[in-house]
Amino acid sequence: MTQRRCLVARKYLELDDLVIDEPAVLTYLNKALRLKSAEKLELFDGDGGARQARIEKLDKRQLVGTWLEPLRQEAACGSKGPVAVIARLKGGGEEEAIAALAALGLEDIRLFHAERDAHGRKQAEAQAVRWQRIAEDSCRQSGGYWCSQIRQFPSLKDAIFDLERLVYGAADGAQPPAVECSGLGVVVGPEGGFSSLEIALLKTKNAVPVSLGQRVLRARHAASLLPSIMLVLGTGKT
Repeated sequence: MTQRRCLVARKYLELDDLVIDEPAVLTYLNKALRLKSAEKLELFDGDGGARQARIEKLDKRQLVGTWLEPLRQEAACGSKGPVAVIARLKGGGEEEAIAALAALGLEDIRLFHAERDAHGRKQAEAQAVRWQRIAEDSCRQSGGYWCSQIRQFPSLKDAIFDLERLVYGAADGAQPPAVECSGLGVVVGPEGGFSSLEIALLKTKNAVPVSLGQRVLRARHAASLLPSIMLVLGTGKT
């Protein structure tokens, strides 16, 4: 049976006696995991901290449990991976990429508003919360201990401001190179492709165009495939 896991705040892991009364956590334990007394679960904080526990009592108001081990700190596995820089997509298509890349353990996932985004969408706090929740769910379900951080930016320029090494998806690009992927920005444009200004910006940053083959991929597929391939070709491990 797959280990039951739940993401909680660090403060709960540091308690001498396990007691949780946070409604969101209790709802998840009761309704999603359907845990009962005497069952075991693992609590983790998304920043490497984790601890095994046994449930003594669980209802809608409170979880009381017994720790089975001291608080441990899991080391990040392998490379931190590339920084995924993904254009906002139609119909929430970026959510598929967030789920996949978070499951692979990418630390930094950035969403930006492309110039060819016909919707003219603004940064939305509610959307950001949903994206982070998707990343946390993927981390939990994949057995990870470090949750991806999801950030949104008003433009491509803002999203890549601190990245010195970049590759970007392009139909006429070269085969993806096997390079160190930690700190490498992997940029994927929107359905309509990059604008001329965005291409010029990428060139000024010495970004390397790469292609996944002769076939044209949908942006929502490229958004997860290209960063994943750079992760595998680099020093990271899936």
